[in-house]
Amino acid sequence: MKIYGLDGNRDDVRKLTSHPQQSIGCELFRSLDGDMLDQRILRIRNGEIEIEMLVDRGFDIGRVLYRGISTQWVSPAGFRHPHSFTPSAIEPDGWGWLRSWQGGFLSTIGIDHVGGPVAHPNRHLHPAITAERRFVGGFISLSPTTIDKVEVDWDKGTITAQATVRQAAAFAEHLVMTRTISMNIGEAKFHLQDVIRNDGYIEEPVQLLYHINLGWPFLAPGTKLKTSTPELLAQIATVKDSDDPSVMPSPTPRDVERVWDWNAKPGKQFAELTNSNTAGRGAMSMKLEWDGNELPHFMQWRNACESLYVQGLEPATTGLKGRAEDNSHAGPSPELHPGKSREFNLDFTFSGDV
Repeated sequence: MKIYGLDGNRDDVRKLTSHPQQSIGCELFRSLDGDMLDQRILRIRNGEIEIEMLVDRGFDIGRVLYRGISTQWVSPAGFRHPHSFTPSAIEPDGWGWLRSWQGGFLSTIGIDHVGGPVAHPNRHLHPAITAERRFVGGFISLSPTTIDKVEVDWDKGTITAQATVRQAAAFAEHLVMTRTISMNIGEAKFHLQDVIRNDGYIEEPVQLLYHINLGWPFLAPGTKLKTSTPELLAQIATVKDSDDPSVMPSPTPRDVERVWDWNAKPGKQFAELTNSNTAGRGAMSMKLEWDGNELPHFMQWRNACESLYVQGLEPATTGLKGRAEDNSHAGPSPELHPGKSREFNLDFTFSGDV
């Protein structure tokens, strides 16, 4: 185990510190003011990276700092408690989710719908319910979680945090997601594992998009993107012939978002962002890895608009049209039978002498 330049074990660290939290640790706290009022946050520090898990937002990841440098983009709404707004009550057209969307390092989109607002014929057992309605963003990132485990194991040199979140309603779906974050002490990387289980009574579609949002100071003009997914499947109408998806442009007044849908073939895939001079300190990279068998699409979302400056890296189960018109080259989104589960995995690695 190597931490802060010390190559040793727990006893070596003990001799230099008075409390374990002096160097690493996990702390659960609740915000008392501002945009984050009443939101529970689990902060994890391993000596190289610091992560904040949003306990009341599906165990999404709010912030990730590498050697003190923020990597995430935060939306104008900020890290609001999801109960600040009820999307259907405020904007019944289905876009009200954006009023409380934090952005953050990772927002989970799904887990049974990806895409814009839709209404499907009802499949469930209530004669008065005529349609299943889904809004943009989905339910899971608006749902509170139960923390199952937080463990710092000095002997193994590991940190693990696990929480469970439920998307369910009477006469509707009953999906349970267990998210586990794991890392080694002193290493600038972490692993995310999601297991989605159907605890309901009929088959349910699983649609999932990992909305990973990078922002300044890590993201800046000239930041370069390298991927293992060169085959373009689709793009939205705002993409121009002159656009270079591999290089982040400078902030531009009133610029409109671009989205590309890339083919993530079966097997190990990656996307890596590199800033050659992050915050004036030197080169820094973030590498995302996943399995194309689990997530066959890589959606790249980019907005260079002034004050909305963000790059999104988004492994997904489905293409641009989501559940409304599933156009995935890998076939329709699989349906999860009662009692069955599916697993998804992401790896994040940070590097650079900043």
